[in-house]
Amino acid sequence: MSRRVRIGVLGRPYGLQGGLRLRTEAEPAVLEALTRLYLEGRGWRAVERLEWVGPVPVVYLAGVVGRDRAAELVGTEVYAEADDLPVLEAGRYYYHQLVGLPVFLEGEPFGEVADVLAAAAQDLLVVRRGLREYLVPFQAPYVRLEGGAVRIEGAPEGLFPE
Repeated sequence: MSRRVRIGVLGRPYGLQGGLRLRTEAEPAVLEALTRLYLEGRGWRAVERLEWVGPVPVVYLAGVVGRDRAAELVGTEVYAEADDLPVLEAGRYYYHQLVGLPVFLEGEPFGEVADVLAAAAQDLLVVRRGLREYLVPFQAPYVRLEGGAVRIEGAPEGLFPE
């Protein structure tokens, strides 16, 4: 079963030909591989071209001609089909692939990954255990992805208050 993955949000128009800045955390190689995007409430659009203005991606979509048409799309959430994303090298993954993975704390079953949040300093795993949720710094040395599960060992005291 396929699913849509949030790529970002369309920002301000760029130029006069219908380009839109794309606010995204996606890596350039991922964006450059996409041939279509799903615009929330507007359906699928073919990507006619993608260009870079410094570090900012600017996307040109089929049917979006001119600055006025582009301005109508500002703030629209943008998604890609998970199956359209390029395959990553071994040991790399997309965050949507982590949701639902079991979480083990000190080798014992603890909960599951409910979400991954992009935070300022580092990304956070939202670990759900029953009705409680815990935020765990994903890049922390005590967190590792291994064997189809997230394993947390040696976490600082107080990270998982009961």
